[in-house]
Amino acid sequence: MLTILRRSVAFHKTKFKFLRRVNMNSLNDVRIGVIVLALSTFQVPAQVLFSDGFEGYAAGGSYLDKNIAGPNSAPNGSGNPWFGPFPPNLVVVGTTGSVSPHGGNNMVRGVLPSDLDQDWVNIAYRFNGGSPFTGNLMFDWWFYDPSGPGDSNFRDYGVLGFYNTAPNNTDYPGSGSLNSGVSQLQRLSLGAFNPAGFDSTKYQVRVGGATDGLTGGWFNTSITRSVGWHEGRIVLGSALGDGTAPVSFYIDNMVTPVLTHNSMTAYGFNVMELNGDAGSTTGYFDDVSLSLIPEPGAAALLVCGGLTWLTLRRRK
Repeated sequence: MLTILRRSVAFHKTKFKFLRRVNMNSLNDVRIGVIVLALSTFQVPAQVLFSDGFEGYAAGGSYLDKNIAGPNSAPNGSGNPWFGPFPPNLVVVGTTGSVSPHGGNNMVRGVLPSDLDQDWVNIAYRFNGGSPFTGNLMFDWWFYDPSGPGDSNFRDYGVLGFYNTAPNNTDYPGSGSLNSGVSQLQRLSLGAFNPAGFDSTKYQVRVGGATDGLTGGWFNTSITRSVGWHEGRIVLGSALGDGTAPVSFYIDNMVTPVLTHNSMTAYGFNVMELNGDAGSTTGYFDDVSLSLIPEPGAAALLVCGGLTWLTLRRRK
């Protein structure tokens, strides 16, 4: 009888140790799952290189271009960064009719309907030591659609591009135009435009050089045009081995892109651009920003570090 009792006690001790090991392993598995889940949703903040709500400029219809006489003019290479060809181009305004700025008191629009008013910022010179950006970049802005679906005359859009005429040691060449010779070598555009085959009820995006969409690399999106403010965003991923980069375009929904595509050339990007009044319907722009986004490897290192810490804890 005593022998049977001793064997029973030994069996239950062994069972208790086994269950304790199982529970500890399960707990560690849960910890790993929690850490991986947390890190998968963790985002290293983007580094904002430039933001402009147009609050620091004289409004009342004053020209945004720095390269024309007026209250917003500035020396080439300093001060106001916006310049354009054969100014005036965009103008700074406050509330106009029923349209209020997206934020603050000011916004910009084209100077005249169908005038094709362009303003650029030389982002290579201003923010990257004169070198074009090759990837990990985000261009974000807000645009106001005054007419909604069906208006083929609303043709406002934003651009990330490369101009071979953009200098690397100041803002602009000559009197300010980049549109000379073979200048537009790479363009990523988002907004509203009218290439052959376009759908005037939807917004458009462009990957210059692409041949799998509409004429000129344009694509119709699935986003229905509507009156009001809309957020546009172009995101460059990490540069690939051939010098191109994956591109994602967003409208309003900043989680699901309206198009993903590789850029088509290896020039990189040295300007950001706003185009107003390319058609006879006038829209508005506000709250522009340019940001560096972190390399994907940063999050991966954090995950690996967390798992290594757990492995060491489990071995103790």
